[in-house]
Amino acid sequence: MCSPGLILPVMAVATAAASGGIKAYGEYQQGKSQQKYYSYLAEQNERQAEAEERTAEQKTSIVQSEAAQRAKELKGDVARVKGAQKAAMAVMGIGGSVTEEDILKDTTNKAWLDEQNIRYNADVTSWSIKKEAAERDIALRNQSMLFRLAGKQARQAAAINMTSTLLGTASSIVGMKGLFSKGTPAIPGQGGYGLNTPPGVTNMGTWSKWTPQKLW
Repeated sequence: MCSPGLILPVMAVATAAASGGIKAYGEYQQGKSQQKYYSYLAEQNERQAEAEERTAEQKTSIVQSEAAQRAKELKGDVARVKGAQKAAMAVMGIGGSVTEEDILKDTTNKAWLDEQNIRYNADVTSWSIKKEAAERDIALRNQSMLFRLAGKQARQAAAINMTSTLLGTASSIVGMKGLFSKGTPAIPGQGGYGLNTPPGVTNMGTWSKWTPQKLW
């Protein structure tokens, strides 16, 4: 059975230990939560960067497909124009002449230039789309790296705070050792628990050990 004189010191130590442990655990959990939050932000940015890449590929694919379709339609238009030109020149009596050949060749060359212009514009648009997507991708991934670094630093700071708290708690507990000291000389008339302690008695905390002796 614990001596009544030890109850308060033991309770003081237990309270200090519990308080320090709870505070240290709270600091640990706070750092862990902050790191989890920053990891979430980093993952969101990384997913957004991947989405930007996919969107850019889809847009460029659409641009190139539309350009190919326009080029195909242009060839059909040129074929119809050249047919109309041949018919008109035949009516004019210059069919099969050098003039007809020059006119048709000029039409073909202009159509080729138009086709190249369509493809060039499509390539420029595709390049612009990919460039903007790449810039956003880099920015998002850089921000993701910063988020992960912030999470790591938050976890490290929490670990430092937790260690400091535990060391401070241990130091406080060590400083309480005076509460458990025994064998201090008793003061006559001031024994433990209201007892009148005779002279020469050794005070054992809050209990007095008295050796009978001749007092008169």
